[in-house]
Amino acid sequence: MQVYLDSASDIEHDNRIDPKIPLMTSKIMETRYYEGCGRQGPIRCIFLGEFHPVAGPKISCQFPDDYVSKELFDSISAYIIPKPQIQKCTMTINALGHKIVGYPIRIDNSRYERNMYLFNLCFVCDSWSKTVQYEPVVKKLGEHLTIMEEETGFVSSGSTKLPTLLAHLLHDLNTHRKSTLVEGDTVMHLKVLEVRKDPIIVHDFDVPVLVASVGLPRPGRPPRIVPQEGSEQISQEHLDVEDEEPFEIDMDADWDLTTRQLLPHINGYNHVSKLASDTNVEKTLVKSCIQNLVYYGVVVLIPVLKFSNMYRATPNLSRLFSDIEMQKSCISFLSNGCENKEKPVLSDILGILCSLQQGTTLRAVCERFFPTPGVPFDVRRLVVFAQIHGLIKCLKRYPVYVRSPVRHNGFNQRVDSVLGIRRLFNGKHNVDEICCLARMDMPTLDQIIDDDPNVAIIWR
Repeated sequence: MQVYLDSASDIEHDNRIDPKIPLMTSKIMETRYYEGCGRQGPIRCIFLGEFHPVAGPKISCQFPDDYVSKELFDSISAYIIPKPQIQKCTMTINALGHKIVGYPIRIDNSRYERNMYLFNLCFVCDSWSKTVQYEPVVKKLGEHLTIMEEETGFVSSGSTKLPTLLAHLLHDLNTHRKSTLVEGDTVMHLKVLEVRKDPIIVHDFDVPVLVASVGLPRPGRPPRIVPQEGSEQISQEHLDVEDEEPFEIDMDADWDLTTRQLLPHINGYNHVSKLASDTNVEKTLVKSCIQNLVYYGVVVLIPVLKFSNMYRATPNLSRLFSDIEMQKSCISFLSNGCENKEKPVLSDILGILCSLQQGTTLRAVCERFFPTPGVPFDVRRLVVFAQIHGLIKCLKRYPVYVRSPVRHNGFNQRVDSVLGIRRLFNGKHNVDEICCLARMDMPTLDQIIDDDPNVAIIWR
């Protein structure tokens, strides 16, 4: 539940600005960031609000001291100690330059003066900060303090350990994004989980690549040397490289059964349809598994790697010229950490990537740089690395009908035989997607496109 108060009457509170941050820096931050920008800010303060039987709502403890002024608290106290209908609900209050996350608690017991005790442990952040990641932590803290209060009266008794607990909590959550609280025999572990965006849709033609490993994992068979394109193959002497040492995958980890089957086959070249075929797993399960791995950042998706593809360099390629760490990472990735191989030369790597442009296929670039048998490194791995880091972009072909096909005798018989595929020539499906949907190889699709003068190709 979120509560937004009118901030038109917002007044300047000196104590709402971190004293360690200069005033000018704070003003710059206010101009750069805004509510809904998606950025996560630190926890500025943690306070415990409670309902006193005589004084009413008040702050019984906070760290840092006096961060939340009495005037600010009084203006929002009705939301800190709310009505019974919205108690035990996670609440977010955005008002007067602050965003406050709380979980109000009510304990009914005759030992209290009004037969009940109301309190709320709240986190205070900047008004522009995303705070949804703190909601489970606040809720768990509220439930934990409820148990401690019911057993020992830890909260209502005004324990002297509360300020230390809040200080420890603030420091650990801001620094390590996790904290462990120990009180007597009770131990509580807290962790701020990252709230990610909804996972992307995984298509049949997407290729997953493991990004958590230094090198690409290999299945228990020799790597594929040539792409599945029939006649569109680069010369064998340009592709023959020594087999790479397989990457050891921790199969003892708590993977589900589908992930255990898929991980050894995710090598940066196999697309989703081939993964389903090789592992004999239903394609919908494969997509669901890959989508889950993408969501947690274990894999990224790239287009199918073919030597007939066209790639173009992006502005990010300039990073490889100046970033020493990226250069080392690229060379290590290409050589796969094998000391027996001659390490790739950075000038060759940059020359190949800079030569990738629209109108020039990857095969043509390889033949230009490696005209003689034997190559110093696997160009495929360079393309995978460059795509993962956004150094190059794959240009995809989208077939489009420029006009409806004319139905007459002769040529029209060929049109009728492949009319189902031609319906996909609307500029919304690239050739990789059409091949997967129609279960057709690329040379056959290229022949259909070349034979029809009404089909145009859009590269994007």
